[in-house]
Amino acid sequence: MDQPKKYIFGLDIIAGFLLIFSFFLLIFVPMSSRSTLWKDYRILFLPMEVNEPAILQAAEENGITGIISSQTIENRFSDLEEQGYTGYPFTDKERYTQWFINDQENIRYMYIPSDKHITKDFFRFLKHNTAYFFIENDSPFSMFQFCIALIFFAVSFFYTSRKKNYFSAAFPFVLYAAFQRGILALSSAILIMYTLAFWMEAIGASLKFTREQLLSRVKKNPLLVFFPFVALIIAKFNSNISLVLFIFAISISASFTYIIERLSFFIEEKIDTQKIHKTIRAYVMNPKSVAKFWNTRHLYIVSSCALFFIVFSALFLYFSFNKTIKAYQNTLYLPMPETSVGFSGFSKEAFDELKRIRTGDELPDLGNLISDTWNAKVIPFTRLDLSPQEKVSFNDFSVDEKGVVTEKDGLVFNFDDEFIKSVISFRTSPSIEDLLYSQGRFITASYAPKKFPLNRYNSAALLVALVSAIMPLMIILLRVFEK
Repeated sequence: MDQPKKYIFGLDIIAGFLLIFSFFLLIFVPMSSRSTLWKDYRILFLPMEVNEPAILQAAEENGITGIISSQTIENRFSDLEEQGYTGYPFTDKERYTQWFINDQENIRYMYIPSDKHITKDFFRFLKHNTAYFFIENDSPFSMFQFCIALIFFAVSFFYTSRKKNYFSAAFPFVLYAAFQRGILALSSAILIMYTLAFWMEAIGASLKFTREQLLSRVKKNPLLVFFPFVALIIAKFNSNISLVLFIFAISISASFTYIIERLSFFIEEKIDTQKIHKTIRAYVMNPKSVAKFWNTRHLYIVSSCALFFIVFSALFLYFSFNKTIKAYQNTLYLPMPETSVGFSGFSKEAFDELKRIRTGDELPDLGNLISDTWNAKVIPFTRLDLSPQEKVSFNDFSVDEKGVVTEKDGLVFNFDDEFIKSVISFRTSPSIEDLLYSQGRFITASYAPKKFPLNRYNSAALLVALVSAIMPLMIILLRVFEK
């Protein structure tokens, strides 16, 4: 007798571990994944021909300031150009422009501070005044999807007889819908919650089923088995990470429900031992009750809500984000962090390390601004054929009335921590140097490919969501035409 108890206890441990592990990953994976490429900034992708000044004006009217755009290029080079410093060893202006202009893909970039909220009015302005656009998400959490999933969960919970089991089985998918953006992520969450409500009623409430009766009920209602696979496939269509997190949600659902059932069993068993007469377990006797289940009115309400929320949310998300930029295999080429100095801060030591890690193919970085400022100061006092120096001093000579020549300490330039700190402090703002400084250390950047979730709100996603809405409609029709 001891061995089975150990085995059951082992299942309890496994269920508890799966619950904690899966819940941690369901929340941690979306939260830990870097949603923006650059710290403290999110990139706005726009077509090349867009009216950039108009967009900047609209952003400012909505309280979105500090945007770094190609309009800042002239401020970066104006002082150098006035002094005629346009060639080597100064920064190449055309190369610097590539931070904002991608001629090959006909895209321009703006960098918006992450602490600036993208208002509905500004988002609407972009929709009406651009052919397409895309803004990096600075948070994996979607309040709209969370609210839709929570409302449907509440409706299903209210009309489900096995509320305790439905809560433990379905609520993980509310979290899944909240942390996975996209039409199909939300549709799959609603569909699986609807399926779980269906399953809860199939298992039964107060009346118990024999194994043969339960198998007969499932065989006469094959959609019970079909729906979970549909929800899984829809999650895969959203993205690979959506599929993985959907599986984690299933793991939470199964382990949490198992633990709740085990606790209920022990509580009921303890109560039963204190009774003179044990609780009577009633079994289904009417053959019709095996095939037909769930109060018809309740079934209609929950099924209609599932149909409505899938269609409504899919249409809402599609028309909100249908101008998302399109790209082959959802891959865009853009300025990305490449290599960073091994320690934080902006010191002379860090600057020297930056020079060592450069390969020569990168975009101009914060070190270029420092070098430009240094060269602009010392070039008038040095010979062009001399190698760069870290200290330049000039002594002044004066002649008094008696003709005595006196040497005095003159101008001194030191390329040290203080000089670097001064250049960074007095940089032009807004500028790409603001973005580079916010990374907390010297860092290089170059063009590289990156996949973005560009297909989460496209026509194909809308079509799949609308097709999935047929599932609850089928249940309604089956009950209507059932004899």
